[in-house]
Amino acid sequence: MKVNVTIAGASYSEVSSILIPLKNGGRARFCEVSDTTAKAADVAKGKKFYTAEGELVIGTADLSPADTRKKITLIQKEHQKIEVSSNHPDLSSQTDSDGNTVYATTYQDYLNVGLTADVDYYAGKITINGTEQESSSSNPQIAYVSVPISDGMVVSATDATPIPAVPFTDVSLTMTGQGSRWLIGHLLVTTKQSPESPRVVGVGALESGNHKGLLFLLDEEKRYAGCKVELTTGTGISDTTELSYTKDVDLGTTMGGEISDALYSYLKESSEAKAEVVLTVKVVG
Repeated sequence: MKVNVTIAGASYSEVSSILIPLKNGGRARFCEVSDTTAKAADVAKGKKFYTAEGELVIGTADLSPADTRKKITLIQKEHQKIEVSSNHPDLSSQTDSDGNTVYATTYQDYLNVGLTADVDYYAGKITINGTEQESSSSNPQIAYVSVPISDGMVVSATDATPIPAVPFTDVSLTMTGQGSRWLIGHLLVTTKQSPESPRVVGVGALESGNHKGLLFLLDEEKRYAGCKVELTTGTGISDTTELSYTKDVDLGTTMGGEISDALYSYLKESSEAKAEVVLTVKVVG
C-alpha cells in the first residue's frame, strides 16, 4: 500500500516503503502493511509474513500439490510372488501401513501382472479388485495378464495349491561309478533300470559328520510322497531308510535318506573304482 509520508518537514506522496541507513551499516526497510489480508492458514507452513497489524506470523497451510496419480495396491499371497510392470516410465511405489506395496502412475494405461508359484506349488489366479482373471500362460506354475489401470485398483491372487504328491515305486538300478562330484558326493550314474519310472538318473552317496546319506537324482517334474524303502545291493548288502522328497535349484527333483556305514562305504568305493553296481529299491512303508 502506498501512503503520503512527511520526514523532517518534507512531504512525499505515494510512498510504498522507506529505507533507513543503520548506524552500524546496512539499511532497514519499513513498509505500510495495513492492506495485508493473508491469514496463517493461507501461507505455507513454516513461512513468515506480517499481518495488517504488523505482527510477524508463521504460516500453517499445507500447500503440497494434490496427488492425482492412479494408485494400485499389490497384495502378495503365500507360496507365490506377484510382480507388476508397465510401459516406461516405471511405476513409483511405497509401502502402506499393512505392508502392501502401493504403486502410483500418471502416464500408463495398462498394467502387466505376472504371478510365479514357489517350487511344488501351482499358481492361483490373478485377481483385480477381487475378480479372477484368465491367464495367457499355459504353465500351471505361472500366470500372466495385462489389464487397464484404474485408480484404487487392488491386485492380488487366489491361493496357491500344492502339487499333488505321487507314490515312489519299486525300481531296480544298474549303475556305474563316476567318482566324486560337487554337491552330489560319490556319484553313480544309471545305465539300466526296471521299470523305467520313476526315472533315476543316478545316485549320490554323501557324508556329513557322522551321518551318511543316499540321494536319488530323478529326471521327472513330480512331487513324491515320503516313504520307507529297503535297499539291497547285488553283493547282498541290505539297508532300510526313510526317503524324503526335495527339489533343489542345482540338482532338481531328489529323494534322499540316511544309510548305514556299510552301504555308504560300498557305494563310495564303487564310485571311486568306477565299478558297476546293482541296487534294488523296494517300498516297504
